[in-house]
Amino acid sequence: MNCLTSQELDAYVDDRLSQADRQKWEQHLDHCPHCQQQLEAYIDCLAQANEPWSETISADLEQKVIRSLSPHPVSILSRTAGARASTPTRQKKRSLTVMKNVSIAAAALALVVSGGMLMSPTFSSYVNAAFASNPLNNEAPAASKTILGQFGDDGIRQAVQNGFTQFPQVQVTDQGITFAVQEVIADPFRIQLATSITDQAGKPLEVFWQDMYQQETKKPVVTLKDKHGNILQPADFAKAGGGAVNPNDEWKNHRNLAGQLFLERELKTYFTDVSKVPDELVVEFSVQQMGETKGNWKLSVPVNMQKAKAATKTEAIHKSYTTPQGIAFTLQEMTFAPTGVELVIDQRTNADKSSSYSYELVDDRGTVIAARDPQTFTGRVNKSKNDIRSMSGVPFQSIEGGFRSYHYFQPIAPQTKLSFKLGSVYTEEPTDFRVKIDLGQLAKQPVLAEDHEDRFTFKKFVKDPDRVVDVEGYDDGAYTVKPDGTTTKIEGHHIAFDITLGKKTAPLLTAPAYWTVTDETGKEYDTDYYVDKSELVNGQGHFAGTMLVKDSDPLPKEFIITSTKRIARHDDADWQVPIRPASK
Repeated sequence: MNCLTSQELDAYVDDRLSQADRQKWEQHLDHCPHCQQQLEAYIDCLAQANEPWSETISADLEQKVIRSLSPHPVSILSRTAGARASTPTRQKKRSLTVMKNVSIAAAALALVVSGGMLMSPTFSSYVNAAFASNPLNNEAPAASKTILGQFGDDGIRQAVQNGFTQFPQVQVTDQGITFAVQEVIADPFRIQLATSITDQAGKPLEVFWQDMYQQETKKPVVTLKDKHGNILQPADFAKAGGGAVNPNDEWKNHRNLAGQLFLERELKTYFTDVSKVPDELVVEFSVQQMGETKGNWKLSVPVNMQKAKAATKTEAIHKSYTTPQGIAFTLQEMTFAPTGVELVIDQRTNADKSSSYSYELVDDRGTVIAARDPQTFTGRVNKSKNDIRSMSGVPFQSIEGGFRSYHYFQPIAPQTKLSFKLGSVYTEEPTDFRVKIDLGQLAKQPVLAEDHEDRFTFKKFVKDPDRVVDVEGYDDGAYTVKPDGTTTKIEGHHIAFDITLGKKTAPLLTAPAYWTVTDETGKEYDTDYYVDKSELVNGQGHFAGTMLVKDSDPLPKEFIITSTKRIARHDDADWQVPIRPASK
């Protein structure tokens, strides 16, 4: 089955699909992380667009709109997507309030457009921006009418409000397909572009996005250059993870329901020093195929960085602290730019073990303005606040004895008296965990185990009767999703688990990441872990999900799970550092 188009996702959210088509798409969404991400992005766009005007709707109109709504089949958003324990899930849980507001936004929009009742200027601006398929004219519109002003994150929207939007007004047409770039926001941290791809009738297409991320050829379709035409290469530290397999993966993307495509790229991976960012950049596009249509869509987008660079200020900190575990931290600096703030932290340790940490940025009243947990904390156990999720992948830089991290948050008001407060420190510690699971007895009685106050329960995997799968004849299980949207089942044996971690254990699903699974003969098995629940209960991590032991047919008599490492939690750090005194 192919992935859903934006029109099909729109119809799905608006409950305009037939019963058969809806079930088919829900089955596909159940096992396609790509489509789940796109659906989540669409819901985000509607929710963000709803924020500026939702409070202006009267109670009577709200009730009228709600009564007009059909049940929206968005159950896919209420379940945490299956994900390996070692990687954070990208699927977020949605509250009833958010979905209510999104539904009101969609239905009210339909009512207003059909009835011709553009009653409020704010709502009128939203309607005009959301349905604009042609490039904006050369006159800069009000921030409330710009595309990025409507659909960007908080940092992007604040930059729009402060006049940092650029309107390149460039487009190219070939084979009846028009590719246009309407708006750009850029500062020394990142660059974001609002683009569109339309057919001869002005109907939005998705083909550029598919060509960019799903084609087998890994040729770059977006290149960053300086004003002299020199191709800019990412800094060496950006290659710490081995580099991207697909060079276009570094350009993050999402779409809204009006068909606009948003592309974003971190500039920090090109310039480790803000002062090294050129005054002028050029984003060059070279697309040779749009879906099945071959052609030549080349476009150069000039980006002026001078105004954003002038508005970017850095506060030097250079304060250090060593935890009782021997981990040395140095707060180097904090930089304030139009779309957000960057905190640079050095971390060194003499111990031969990995470590991570959490912290808060608080004002003079103790109010948490921003917070950061390790990225491996997933779901509700992650207490990060106001971080820029799209920049969470900026890699670290190796330094002598450790590494330098770059953390990004939404803009903070200049007058805020700000302090850094170190939270928990997490270190890798030795352990001796071992549990035997008799597969013949597992259906009759769960297996219980403990390790350092961590409690584990293993039990027979029971298929969820409400869960459907994408491939006829397959039981509920694990799948890989190919670029064309089809699925392949991963063969193996499932065991359900429930884990409650002790107060001295990091509240993240680290235990399975260290597990080794063998049978009674010593044969080792490859495993995957799928998390259905992650939450904090009295400050302790609680997880539930399934363990897939691959290629375990025929089943052995027993599985033996062992582990020699765990992640310990330390709450004995005492370090608070002023970053920006009120006098500044």
